[in-house]
Amino acid sequence: MLIFLMGFFICTGQEKEEKINASSPAMGESSKVVKKRLASTVEPNRKFSYPERELDYLTHIWEGEYDNVEQLDFDKFRKKDKSSINKHDRVHVSVRQFQNSNFGVAGVYVEEYRKDDPSIITRQCIYQLFPDDAEKAIRVKVFHFKNKKPVLANGESFEMLSQLKPDADELAEGCELLLKRNGDSFIAKTTDKNCLKGDENLTIDYQFTVSETEFGFQEIIYQSNSRLSDDKQVSAYKLEKARCFTCMVDFPNDSNGRPTITKHYIDILDQGGKFEFEYTDGRNMLLGMRNTWSFGMHRETFVIYIIDKATNKTLIYSWGNPGADRIGFNPGWIRIQCDIKTNRNVKLQQELRPGS
Repeated sequence: MLIFLMGFFICTGQEKEEKINASSPAMGESSKVVKKRLASTVEPNRKFSYPERELDYLTHIWEGEYDNVEQLDFDKFRKKDKSSINKHDRVHVSVRQFQNSNFGVAGVYVEEYRKDDPSIITRQCIYQLFPDDAEKAIRVKVFHFKNKKPVLANGESFEMLSQLKPDADELAEGCELLLKRNGDSFIAKTTDKNCLKGDENLTIDYQFTVSETEFGFQEIIYQSNSRLSDDKQVSAYKLEKARCFTCMVDFPNDSNGRPTITKHYIDILDQGGKFEFEYTDGRNMLLGMRNTWSFGMHRETFVIYIIDKATNKTLIYSWGNPGADRIGFNPGWIRIQCDIKTNRNVKLQQELRPGS
């Protein structure tokens, strides 16, 4: 049976234990206090400065998987010209924190690929973040990998970052940014638009934004050092944070006993996640998951569906609240059960009773 996994269900890094509020522990568990990232880097009883507090909050919300599948949907309705420089590619970004004293108190690893193809790595870099009291902001040093290759997109460990140094041969320093609060989000802008080396007629202004649910970026490229509107190219992307679900794909059981048998245990992201599989009759099918805008109901909707690949026809479609932690369907010829991925839910799925 031909089975292959699409890039968007690679969410190994999303597997985390459920977070427990200290004021409301789960049954049988004691209260837990989350240690601040910066707490071990300052002397006891010293108050955090404003930039330190902002850095602590930013590192708390930024990590995750992001995808712009929703942006592409709206592009279709806008009927964007395919030749336009403003058209958007499918973009997926993985953001991870890592501990390495060579990069200070806050090191962030960013890996970006496009066109639904994990082999097309368009950005792979390390952000070194540190508080800047004079600017009342966070300064960001950028280190690009010279030889970009998929790591998180292939489900691999990025432990190689633990011993890396800023002056390592595989890294090239990029344009520094300054990151500041912008309402309920943060915005980072390039501090020196002439920082690109090797082309005196090309300047660039790279910006990105971060909030609890979104990550966006844009590149403004100027030709001939001009600031005239006709001499610049702008490409802006808006990506939504994705959640990782673990799913069981069950087929009817032809033998006695349990009515269905689990053929696949998979991980899938709720922002455009996909899984392709072959059904018992030989048809190639696609399981998809989305948090999307319902134009009919005028509200956000969490959807899961199956498409016949040969005809591109939707065979099953189910929906629920966008914040739901489980979703599924059982029309008889297939059963899908998806739960937000935690160690507990993975274990429960593996131990489901026959006929449950």
